[in-house]
Amino acid sequence: MTTVTQGCIVPLMSNRPTITAKQQMFATFVAQGDNNTEAYRKAYDTSAMSDQVIRNSAFKLAKNEKVRNAIDSLKDETRQQRRARRKLTGDWIIEQLQDEALNARNPAASRIRALELLGKRMGFFDDSTQVTVKHQSPEEIEKELIEKLGELLSIEA
Repeated sequence: MTTVTQGCIVPLMSNRPTITAKQQMFATFVAQGDNNTEAYRKAYDTSAMSDQVIRNSAFKLAKNEKVRNAIDSLKDETRQQRRARRKLTGDWIIEQLQDEALNARNPAASRIRALELLGKRMGFFDDSTQVTVKHQSPEEIEKELIEKLGELLSIEA
């Protein structure tokens, strides 16, 4: 079961000792990247509190073992979701390109481009350029040029 508060989805846990809804909101905001003070301001009514009291309260709340566990758990879930989304997105793109390449109703240029992108992804094409540097003395270069010119002139003659 979940609840939505201030644009934040907050999971509610049952049958276990839990933290309060506001503590859960605080943990969620921290897990999403807010610092402790900002997360505290979003989760609690701080209109009558001084900045120092807010900072102290946020610090104490972040040290609470149950709240810290909730933050860590939410951060782990977020990391796992990001990894799954990246993999799903990559797989989805490949599937879409395959569909595009195989769809006979698409223009030939679209199908070829899809195949090209798939080929690049699979490593079939290498656009890199390799340069080999050969160190030669001026005399060696002159000798090589004379040989090549001799070959050219004897062919034309």
